Amino acid sequence: MKYQYHYPIEWLKHRSTGEQVASELRLAIISQEIAVGEKLSENKIAQQFEVSRSPVRDALKLLQQDGLISLERMGALVNGLSDHSQKEIYDIRLMLESFVFERLQIENNNEVIKQLNKILKMMTVAVEFEDADEFTRLDLLFHESMITAINHQYIKMIWHNLTPVMECLILVSMRQRMEHHPDDFDRVIHNHKVYIEAIETKDRNKMKEAFHLNFDDVDEQIDVLWNSQTNIERK
Repeated sequence: MKYQYHYPIEWLKHRSTGEQVASELRLAIISQEIAVGEKLSENKIAQQFEVSRSPVRDALKLLQQDGLISLERMGALVNGLSDHSQKEIYDIRLMLESFVFERLQIENNNEVIKQLNKILKMMTVAVEFEDADEFTRLDLLFHESMITAINHQYIKMIWHNLTPVMECLILVSMRQRMEHHPDDFDRVIHNHKVYIEAIETKDRNKMKEAFHLNFDDVDEQIDVLWNSQTNIERK
């Protein structure tokens, strides 16, 4: 029986077979559909996805790079994603985005503001249609647009290395939120408006407010990380 994708099929376009298999397994591990300690068999995965073992090996190598599995002979052991690892991901996000904000302050940011406003409108439409997957895609695009705006090759490289795991974390969160707490999306939309206001006004304290609004539930070190990048007084 062919595997039924839980990962958004439209996101898999232009990805290799190995990347497609990795995307689905990654989401299953992060959502805990595949449990920590479970053993993954190359043969079983190949049968499940109706592919040869070669792309399965490619997929497992990608998951090992994410730290989600440890490779073993003819398969892998699932490590999962610990709370500590999730926090580290958001630490990196905060450092990246605070650095990006500082760069945007000294550059003409009219184009990125226009782009962010456009994405935010599309996010609002996604909420109206109760489309958690599209909202997730747009949320990532919103933050990526800020990062790409400063034309920093290595910052962009770090962001793209984080994206595979990060998108699964956000996707799981948004699907659960859409199902159980759809009214909370008003708050999420507002939080992104604060991002835009901070960039438009070049207001450091407004950006720190945006970080608190977006990351308080996953990171307790916002002020420390923020001040390390901006050298402003903690309030």
